[in-house]
Formats: sequence, structure tokens, C-alpha cells
Amino acid sequence: METYFLIYHIFNIIFYVLFGISAFLLLFKLILHFISFSPAKKFPPAQKDHKYAIIIPARNESRVIRGILESIKSQDYNKEFLDTYIIVEREDDPTCEIAKEYDRTHIFVRKHLEQKGKGHAMDELLSELLVDESIDYEAYFIFDADNILYPNYFTEMNKMFDQGYDAGVAYRNSKNWNDSWVASCSGLTFMAFNTFDNKPKSKLGLNVTISGTGFYISAQVLKKLGGYKFFTLTEDYEFKLYSSLNNLKTSYNEKAKFYDEQPTKIKVSWNQRLRWCKGFAQASKLYTKKLLKSAVKEKGKAKVNQLLTSIGVLPIAFTISVILAFQIVNLVLMFVGIGIDSPNWYLSLIGFGASALALYIVLMIYTIVLMIVERKNINIKPWNRLVCIFMNPIFLLLYLPIYINGMFKKEVKWVAIEHTKVVDPVTGEVLDEDKKKEQKEKAEAYQSLQEHIKIAEEEEKKLWKKQWNKMKEKLNLAKEKIKEKKNKVD
Repeated sequence: METYFLIYHIFNIIFYVLFGISAFLLLFKLILHFISFSPAKKFPPAQKDHKYAIIIPARNESRVIRGILESIKSQDYNKEFLDTYIIVEREDDPTCEIAKEYDRTHIFVRKHLEQKGKGHAMDELLSELLVDESIDYEAYFIFDADNILYPNYFTEMNKMFDQGYDAGVAYRNSKNWNDSWVASCSGLTFMAFNTFDNKPKSKLGLNVTISGTGFYISAQVLKKLGGYKFFTLTEDYEFKLYSSLNNLKTSYNEKAKFYDEQPTKIKVSWNQRLRWCKGFAQASKLYTKKLLKSAVKEKGKAKVNQLLTSIGVLPIAFTISVILAFQIVNLVLMFVGIGIDSPNWYLSLIGFGASALALYIVLMIYTIVLMIVERKNINIKPWNRLVCIFMNPIFLLLYLPIYINGMFKKEVKWVAIEHTKVVDPVTGEVLDEDKKKEQKEKAEAYQSLQEHIKIAEEEEKKLWKKQWNKMKEKLNLAKEKIKEKKNKVD
């Protein structure tokens, strides 16, 4: 047996062992995926309506802010229990004038602009709200300015809070599925979080993944913290790590839905994901050791939560890294084999091609399965759907060079993503200016209808009460007559 052939087989044996380890690490992920095909966790009706504050960081977001404010206005939840706070950086921001048109909406102008990032903006507001004794909010909801909420959003989230969860996350859908293949693939990423991660974890009673927007944190937790003390590039992921370390109860409600806008260009998506990867590394550095130490002492679900959180994306990252290393080694062996004129050089070419094709096909199948499972929620045209199936594997594999880039890049700044889309909260249809106006009129008509229904119900109650009093009077009169007749007989 020639030396080249022997070396080829030794490398293959090493990689087969590594593939076995990666399969073991992915086992729990596969279990979660199977559980996700079962119905989502259901929450019983809430015993009461709780009072909430809505926080929206909205620097220069006048193009989309009306959409979320209209969707809050159209909620079927008691409006007296919802107050909205818009965070801006200057008083002349056009966002402020729009916000003033809406009831129970407050404008908060930041004072400490030297502190950059969403975490600092929210902490600045919360540091004032949490010490105000006249305020009695029970939880704080965090949204992006471009979000649009389903009419039943707060009714559904209230069910979760009423069950005692310290933090809760909702179902995140995309506004702009058809803008580009980048937007489609980015939307699918959050669909995967919804369906293959948060849904099964909530059914098992495990901590869920909280990402970016559309979630709440209880006032009790924030008061204990003294504000929102998470300042990494991914402050949401940092809070997730904190919640696992401190055994907070978190869950996910599939029926509470909202829309979010995705980037449409690969450069914007790259920068966004670079920030996520850098922030992931920052937050992991702060919490991973603490989580592992705590997991040794904990028992039951707390131990599982902390172990899973500390492991994070390691199973997926390890698997992809092993496959890519396998391809690189085979590529090198192929050129070496050609250089020494080995008759077995083609084996490395086959190994390289087969592994690359297998990885691509697996990710394609993953994309197709996700699209089938979420077919009712993905508002994507047939051609764009087909393009997305072929491009999503590439979109996902780009995470590896992005993460490597993040490791070597010393500073990654937060870059604002332009938001322009407004959608109908029920149909998901993108609204142009005429449709936006029509949507506003519908929302106002719906609000007026709700008020008329409330008045009619009150009038109906008064009428029933009046009729009931008359019936009681007649009944009492009949009783008196019977009593008089009985007295006469006696």
C-alpha cells in the first residue's frame, strides 16, 4: 500500500471519529426538532389584565413609527393598561410629532448620548421609570420601531405573564419576504428560532431564546437589576445568559405574533450578523464560566438550562467546522497526490465533492422542511421561494467566515438598518401610502366600533337591570297579595 493511500485513510478515520462526536452533540437539537412538529404550548386565559409599559427605541424612525403605534392602538387588550415610551435622541426628531398624535404615548429624549447602543438607551429610560413610585407597571415590553403587532398580541402575552413567567417572547414574522433573497433567508432564520428552538423548549419547560425585539421582562426582575444592565453588542442574548444563570422563568407564545423587517442587501446582512457574532462572543465571555460552575451545583431543569445555554451554538459550529476541515484536508491531499503522481489522488477529490454536496443538500432539505412547517406564515411568492431554497444554505454557511472575521476584528460598531416597510398586521400585506391611509382609517373605524360596542353593552346592562327590577317589584307584589289572602283565610 503506497504511503499516500495510507495517509488518506488515516485522515478519514480521524474525521469519522469527529463526525461521530458532532452527531452526539447534535442529538439534543434533533430531539427538539422532532418535538417542534407537535402542537405548541397553550396558556390558559389570564385571571386579570396586567399593566404594561411599551418601550420603543426610535431614533430617526419617522418612516415606520406610525405602523407600530397604529397596531398598538388596534389591540383588543384594555388600552388603559398600556403606556408607550418612544426613545429619541433629540426633540426635533420627526418621530416625536407623529408620536404626539397617539394617546398614552410618551416621548423620552436621551441625555447621555455618549453611551451608544440600544442597551444604554433602554437603561437610561428604565432608570427613571423604575424609581418613580407613581408608576405601577408589572412588566416592560421591548420593540423595534419597525415592528407591527397582531391585534391579539397583548391578550396572548398577558396569558403568559399571568402564569408567572419572568420574561416571554412572541412569534416573530417577516414584513418583507419578497424584497430579495437576503430578506427571505434572513426571515427564515427567525422562523427557525420560532419553530425549531423556542417552541420545543417552551413545551419542555426550558429557557427560550430571546432575540432583539417583541419580548417582555417583568418589572420585578428589572427593579432587582436597577435598570437594563446589558450593554454588549447583543444585549438581548446577554439577557438570555443572565436569565439562565439566575434561573428566571422564560417562555414562548406562538399565538402572540408580530412582524419585523429584514435587511435586503448582503452587505447590510453581513454587518448585522458580524455584530451578532461579536456580541455573542462578548456575552459568552462574561457568562460561560459562571454558567458551567453553576450547572455543577444545580439540579433538574436548572442544570439542563445552564448546560444548554453555556454550550450555545457549539454543536452546530463544531459540525460545520469538521465538515469544512474535512474538505480542506481533502483538497490539500488532492493537490499533493497530483504533485507526486499518485494513482489514488481522485479519492480526495471525491471526498471533497461528496462532503460539499452532502452539506448543501442537507441544508436545502432543512430549508424545505422549515418552509413546509411554516407555510401558513411565510408570505413569499413561488419564484422567491425557489430561489430561497437554493440560496439559504449559502446564507447559513456565511456565518462561519463572518464569525472568523468577528474574532479578528477589534471593534464592531452598531450600524442602523433603514426601515421602510409597513404591513397589515393580519394579512402581512405590504402597504403603500394609499393602503397605509386606508389601514389608518380601518384602525380608527375599529376603535370607534369597539367604543360603540362598549357603550351598547353598558346600555344593555342598564336595560336588563331595569327590567330585572321591574320583575322583582311584580314578584314582591304577588308575594304580598298571596300573604294578604293567607291572612284573611286565617
